[in-house]
Amino acid sequence: PISDNRDHTSTHHMRVAAAVVIAAGAAFGSGAPEECCWCDRATPKSAQTIVGSDSQVYKLVFSDEFDSERDFANGKDTKWTALEVGDTSNKGAAFYLPEQATVLEDEGYGVTALRILTERKNYTGDSPTGEKNIFMPYRSAMLQSWNKFCFTGGILEFRARLPRGGGYWPALWSFGNLGRAVYQDSNTGLWPWSYDECSPDLELPPTDPPQRISA
Repeated sequence: PISDNRDHTSTHHMRVAAAVVIAAGAAFGSGAPEECCWCDRATPKSAQTIVGSDSQVYKLVFSDEFDSERDFANGKDTKWTALEVGDTSNKGAAFYLPEQATVLEDEGYGVTALRILTERKNYTGDSPTGEKNIFMPYRSAMLQSWNKFCFTGGILEFRARLPRGGGYWPALWSFGNLGRAVYQDSNTGLWPWSYDECSPDLELPPTDPPQRISA
């Protein structure tokens, strides 16, 4: 793990070989077509298939090498959307902004990569629920493939360099498309459950709406 904590700033370099939410990545599925329209042309052929723990061969259905300059603002990229909201869902301290996510060369490793820059630089804006003038002491980024690339199962892989120290929460989330991460109003009754069928054990807090969904 590597971080740059000068001036309370850390850099997260994320590069994936099979993913769906933050980085340079790819996803594998057992029923992928021969032509992979969601795959990065720069992904090596050696990564086109993988053998799972079930001994089955999985074909690549999504990949991103983050090897060229990109704009991840809403509507600018075909695979990812960088949020522009303050994350009030997890009592976070960072406001997510598209400009905090850039593709650059990682000179130490000789590759290009997605960099998510988290820095102590305050920002005031809207929350995912529409609240105004939300103040956050830090800036960072979250990239989502929500409502763009979806899959129902398979194998996910990613390669990343993550920061050291306390207070960080770098993650690659695999989340159903019914709800959208950090948008609390879309997640009632969905997070963190994932069932094949409605379960009698699923009990929501009494203050929540009576919603039972197999996500």
